[in-house]
Amino acid sequence: MDCACGKSYLSFVLNYWLWQEKRIKAKFIGLDISEKVIEESKKTAEKLGYSNMEFFQKDLSLLENSELEKNINPDIVISLHACDTATDMALGYAIRKKAKSVICVPCCHKEMLGSLKNPDIDTLTQNHGIMRERFNSIMTDCIRMLKLESKGYDVSCVEYCSPLDTPKNLLIKAIKVRERNPEKEKAYYDTLKNFHVSPSIEIYSD
Repeated sequence: MDCACGKSYLSFVLNYWLWQEKRIKAKFIGLDISEKVIEESKKTAEKLGYSNMEFFQKDLSLLENSELEKNINPDIVISLHACDTATDMALGYAIRKKAKSVICVPCCHKEMLGSLKNPDIDTLTQNHGIMRERFNSIMTDCIRMLKLESKGYDVSCVEYCSPLDTPKNLLIKAIKVRERNPEKEKAYYDTLKNFHVSPSIEIYSD
């Protein structure tokens, strides 16, 4: 499942690699709020003869309890540069469906910028907007990773390409290894309390 797939470049590359290179049969489903990019993805799949790919115009925030969610149980959920809380919607979907693996490249961390509060951090970043912005980006992804860990995922984060190509170059990888992790769950909720935040991943994952 490719959430906020855009023109589905990542899915097309993965599909080629799995089918053509690894001889592994797979089905791809792409979701995006834009009808235009969904139509373009459908045309590309048809042109390439990829009958194992489907694309749906769908608002990720309305995915929960939809027929599409009820009828599909993806092994892997991917999301490349889904803007701001769309990343949380994708991760929340993966958590709800207990996907075996998650690959996510976040983008545009805006949600918590105005609400993140902690005396020590406020002292360090006051009058330095760029530092607060960068700290907010790091904290947003750390909270997302903690949430995944609390839900039983083994999580890692790497730079998947050079910062010269794009500053949005952190890739979060998560593999489901247990039902839940109480220690990480406590750390997650303690972090929310300490920084006075209520992130969207909390809304979309439960």
